[in-house]
Order: sequence, then C-alpha cells, then structure tokens
Amino acid sequence: MTSEPAIADPLTDEKAVPATPRQGTGGSRLRRTGRLLRLWYGRALVAAAGIWLLYAVVRWLASGRWHWSILLDAAPPLLLVCVPLVLLVASAAACGRRRLWAAGVTSAALLLALVTGSGVNWPALWRDPGKVPPGALHVVSLNTQYWGQASSPEKVFSLLHRNKADVYVLQEHVVWQPGLGEDGYRELRDDARLRAEFPGYHIARRGELLTLSRFPIVAQPPVGPGAEIDADPGTPFSRVFARDKVMRTDLQVGDRVLSLYNVHITVPLAVDNLNLFSGYDFDSYFARKFAWRQEEFRGLERDLDRNPHPTLIAGDFNATDAMRDMEGLKDRADDALRANDDLLPLSWKFGAPAGFDWDSVFNRPLPLWRVDWAFTVGPVQVHRYDLRSTDGLSEHRLQDLWLSL
Repeated sequence: MTSEPAIADPLTDEKAVPATPRQGTGGSRLRRTGRLLRLWYGRALVAAAGIWLLYAVVRWLASGRWHWSILLDAAPPLLLVCVPLVLLVASAAACGRRRLWAAGVTSAALLLALVTGSGVNWPALWRDPGKVPPGALHVVSLNTQYWGQASSPEKVFSLLHRNKADVYVLQEHVVWQPGLGEDGYRELRDDARLRAEFPGYHIARRGELLTLSRFPIVAQPPVGPGAEIDADPGTPFSRVFARDKVMRTDLQVGDRVLSLYNVHITVPLAVDNLNLFSGYDFDSYFARKFAWRQEEFRGLERDLDRNPHPTLIAGDFNATDAMRDMEGLKDRADDALRANDDLLPLSWKFGAPAGFDWDSVFNRPLPLWRVDWAFTVGPVQVHRYDLRSTDGLSEHRLQDLWLSL
C-alpha cells in the first residue's frame, strides 16, 4: 500500500499534506438531503404537469360536446395559459430527465391553450384601431343585470344616456324575484318610459331582449326556438324568457338593411339555484341547459347562413374564447376584437349571491372572463370596439362599437 505523494505549493515551495475526507459530516447529509428534495421536486413537477395536460386535453375534447363539460370550462381562459407557464418556469429548477419531461409536458399544455382560445388579444401589441370616421354608426350592447335591480332603473337610463348611441342592444330587460331561481322572472312593461327616455327610437322586444334603434325596423323574424314560441301566442312569459334568447331586427340604415342580432345564450350553470346537499338532479339540469344552448347556437348559425344582409351580432353569449360552443359562430363571423386595443379584453366577473358570500377568489371587482361578444358578417367595418365599465351597475362591461356599412 503506497501513500499519496505530497504536492508542493507553487507559492511557498512547501509540501502540502494531502487532505483526508471525513465520513458522515453534516455537509454530506445536507447534500444528500438536497439531492433527495430535488428528486422529489422533479417527480412532483412532472406529475403536476401531467395532470394539468390531462385536464387541458379532456376539457378541450369535452367542451361543447358533453353536458357536464361546463365544470371543466368554468376556468378563465387566462388560467389555461398561466398555469402551464408557471409550471414551465418551475421546471428550470428540476434536474436531469425530469426537467426535460416537465418542460415538454407543460409546453404541450401551453401550446394547446394558445391555439384553442387563450382570451389574449395578441394583435393589440402592434395594431392601432385608428380614429372613428365621421358618420359612423354607434352601437351599445349591455347585459343590464335585471334592468339595474341591484341599483335602480334610473341608473340604467343614466348610463345609456351617457353612452349615447344610435342603437342599444340590451339584455335582461326583466324583473327577477330572488329566491325563486328560474321561476322568478317577470315581464317588464315600461314602453311608455322607454319612449319618453328615447324619443324617436324604435322599440323591439322578445322576452328579456330589448333593442332600441334610431333607424326604422323593417323586419323581426324569429330565430331558433323563437319560431316555436311565436306559433303559440299563449306561451307563458317564464317559457319565453327561458327559450327566446336570440332576437333579430332588420334595420333600414340609409339605402342598406342591417340585420342586428341581440343575443343572450342560456347560462350553463346558475350557482344560486344549486345546493350540493339537496338531492338535486344535477345530470338532468346540466343536460337541459346544454340542449337549450345547442339549440340557440345552432338556430343562430342557421339563420346567419340564409341571411343576405350585412350583419351585427352582439350580446351576452355566456361562453368564453376557450369554449367550443363558439366554433360555429367564429367560422361564420368576424370578431369585433380586431378594433380593440386591450391585450386582455375581459367583460364579466363572478358575483357571488347571498348564499355564496364565502367566495373571495372569483368574487372580485375586476372581471376574469370575456362572455360578451360582438361579431360582424359581410361588408361591415368596425372602427372601434371597447369594453367599458358600468360603474357597478352590472357584473358585465358595456360593449361600445363604432361601425360603417
């Protein structure tokens, strides 16, 4: 057995004594603990990335195809981007193959979110909508939150007058009695007040949908389930409210006819109507809501296919950019977002009802979803499209459009 030769120090020319490693030191235990933590961190990160990718794929496959998919679709589209982005950054702290696996899986989830509806208005980074030309048509669309029930109808009229428009496309022009759920809606009869507030405007209404137009209304054909309701004049208002969700009005604008669709697609899930411990038949509830929504979307799409006029479609669709319910409409029409310069165009916040006061995550003053949309078909140029605050009048933001035919 030979000993390790001593090596001279180049600065002192003295021979250094070889160091003998010590076993079982605290430093060695710390390094082993660190390696073990990184090992389990990497494994946990890969597992989290895999679970999120599974959710993202299943959500996309089920969206608009299965009546329980609303539970998967309820996440804000921005969350579908942010979660894999955070996981991707976190993968840098993993080591070895686990870093590659985590990065690869999260990249797949991120790519899926970006190409299937992220809610991000990327062209806003480089596009300027420009100025509104003189003579442009001004349209305002708003879900009025049961006609300002939480505040007052006077505040609704005040807001509309502050945003003076040629055409108002309004939803939830209705009275709702809390505590009765889907049976609590009552017709609002205020034509005299409307004429006094908007002299010279033409009035069109179906159920909760109200359109006020400075231009003459030359036709008002039923759309989708509305045709069935028109066939039975004795249909109770509760049924009209529940099923008549698309109103078409053809407006005479100069020498052109503009078809205007006022839309409020059935809400897929009303949390204040459900009690997890009541024995409620959730499957039937979701199936009914899903079937109604499909009828409304398909009815709108069929009417668009046979409508030769320039068209504007606006309202509350109760659907986000990530939900496949919107696919048929996006294939047929152009999103007015091309004239908007918000990177994150958001229009609706979750407002917890009295029974859900505990919610402090989503019940925030700022919106997290865009469910209010405006589309055009044909030779309609949108010069400006903004989502404006309603100063607490509604959970929805006001859609403000300037366009030309």
